[in-house]
Amino acid sequence: MPSSTKTTPPKSRYTYLLLSVASLLFTTTILWAAADEAKKILALVDYIGGDYKNAVQDGKIVSKDEFQEMQEFAKRSLELLAQLKKAEQGDKAGIEQNLKTLATHVENKSGAKLVAALAQGIKDKLITAYKITPYPKRLPSLADGKQLYLENCAQCHGDTGKGDGSGRESMNPKTPLPANFTDPERMAGLSPFKAFNTASFGIEGTAMASFAALSEEQRWQVAFFVFSLRFSADSAKAGAALIQSKKVPDELRTVAMLATHSDEQLLEQLKPLAGGESEALNLLAYLRRGLLETKLSDPLSIAKGLLREAVDLYGRGDKEKAYQKAVEAYLDGFELAEPALFAKDASLGRGLEGHLTQFRNAIKQGEPADEILKRHSEIEAKLDQASQILARDDSLSGYYLFANSALIILREGLEAALILAAIIAMLKVMGATEVIRYIHLGWMLALVAGGLTWLATETVLTLSGRHRESMEGFISVFAAIALFYVGYWLHTRSEVRKWRGFIEQKVRAGISTRRILGLTGISFFAVYREAFEVVLFYQALWLQNEGDHGPVLWGLAGGFAALILAAFAILKLGLRMPLKYFFSATGTLLYIMAFIFAGNGVKELQAALWLPTTSLSFSSQLPILGIYPTVETLAAQGAMVIAFVATSLWLANQSRRTN
Repeated sequence: MPSSTKTTPPKSRYTYLLLSVASLLFTTTILWAAADEAKKILALVDYIGGDYKNAVQDGKIVSKDEFQEMQEFAKRSLELLAQLKKAEQGDKAGIEQNLKTLATHVENKSGAKLVAALAQGIKDKLITAYKITPYPKRLPSLADGKQLYLENCAQCHGDTGKGDGSGRESMNPKTPLPANFTDPERMAGLSPFKAFNTASFGIEGTAMASFAALSEEQRWQVAFFVFSLRFSADSAKAGAALIQSKKVPDELRTVAMLATHSDEQLLEQLKPLAGGESEALNLLAYLRRGLLETKLSDPLSIAKGLLREAVDLYGRGDKEKAYQKAVEAYLDGFELAEPALFAKDASLGRGLEGHLTQFRNAIKQGEPADEILKRHSEIEAKLDQASQILARDDSLSGYYLFANSALIILREGLEAALILAAIIAMLKVMGATEVIRYIHLGWMLALVAGGLTWLATETVLTLSGRHRESMEGFISVFAAIALFYVGYWLHTRSEVRKWRGFIEQKVRAGISTRRILGLTGISFFAVYREAFEVVLFYQALWLQNEGDHGPVLWGLAGGFAALILAAFAILKLGLRMPLKYFFSATGTLLYIMAFIFAGNGVKELQAALWLPTTSLSFSSQLPILGIYPTVETLAAQGAMVIAFVATSLWLANQSRRTN
């Protein structure tokens, strides 16, 4: 009697696949909608925290319209939370009671400071729970912000921001009137983040519409610009002259600080440094206007400011926050300056990278505060040296840019080229040339994904340093596992007799769909890992050389051409090697790449705080092999070595038995 093995009819398979895809799309839509609702709640709470003082003072209503608006926003935030809870089956951020308390205090006309503190607490919880980034990835341009403002906002708010635009007569409803961005009292408690939220979602019940059609970057441009409107060019110029003599901390010039802090909060930190109210206002004018005109918040200044914060926190005994700041100094500061610095002085760049790693490890190990201060002084001196080198305008700058641009694509692409060439050569030796097109499909899809990543980071995504390292880390670890498997597979076929047996058994019957998908996946991830890194490097190089993009583009073209030639040469040389040595060499190469990827992947996940960092007493590192002085990175690589030795011994034993 024939076997009654049950098989799924093709139609059922397609139905199942369609249902799976539909389910995935539905789930993704739900998650996206939930995140959007969370941002709307955040916008409302931020508005309450900043504007409440204009509605209530000393327990009395000073503006009936403003107070009614505060009541409506508090009520609306609870309605949005109810929708959010329904979508997510719970209160993910744990803010329900906080929102109810906030609404109660608004109704009771409580003090402005209390309401502002409650609002800030809710904002912090939402930002943490939904991983919302409350600042742009780079400091906006004043000129770009002005152009966008004139095109989209001036009709109601006026060309100079006084709320006297020609279109306000046709507004529906006519009240409240457009905000006057030159009014110090109105602007004092607000922040660009609040203006960004208002542009993103509008204000219900008013004529302020949503400008979500603008990209996220454009909304940030406008949000920063409106805070410059009340300051004159002369005041900003006076502030620029004071900024160094008054020793204003670098962290006050970071994009994160400027986006999330109100004018009132910034003035509180500036007044103790200034000689009086007038000087403090000039310093604020520089931060709100002058800085956007000159764009002086370079990555190295950001790194220095965050490192000083780390030292201060460590001195106060807060080791965990100090370590976090040290990580941010590398990810959100120094790493963005690496391409330009390596182009002019690679030795200094590598040395600084090592010192920053040692500094983080010293904090993690709990070294004495004096030792941390000593390390910090050394790093700051080297960062100053790096700043001087980057500011140097030498005649070879175009050559440096070209060379660095070419080396980026060549260095990052060579790893992927080696892997792809090895796999393609292997398939050609097998006679499975029809499968090679799937390898090409994999790397082509990876390049498309890399292009989409670049497009996303320029439009809808704001990738913080932690996000970048997380993606690189997970991709690297996955690639390490996949490459180790392929290396093992090649070693098992290194003997001619075994290879012939494999040919007879597998190749004549064709390669399975599962194996084809596996090879395509390896091709994709090997290339996408490098493509993702290339996007980040070129993005930084492009931004730091805005006036001279020619050498960057020519370097990219030259490096890509060199990469194609190198890959072609590797492929041709591989095919000329004897079978046994070809498989042994290719398998060993993939083992080595897996070893490097494992170390780098774990290091990147440590930087993104996904994995703990247990530092070792020695400080030597060898980035070219992915070797770093931490227990976790060396443990991952040690596991790779042990697995390699174990499989080699097992294969040797199998070979002796069959001989």
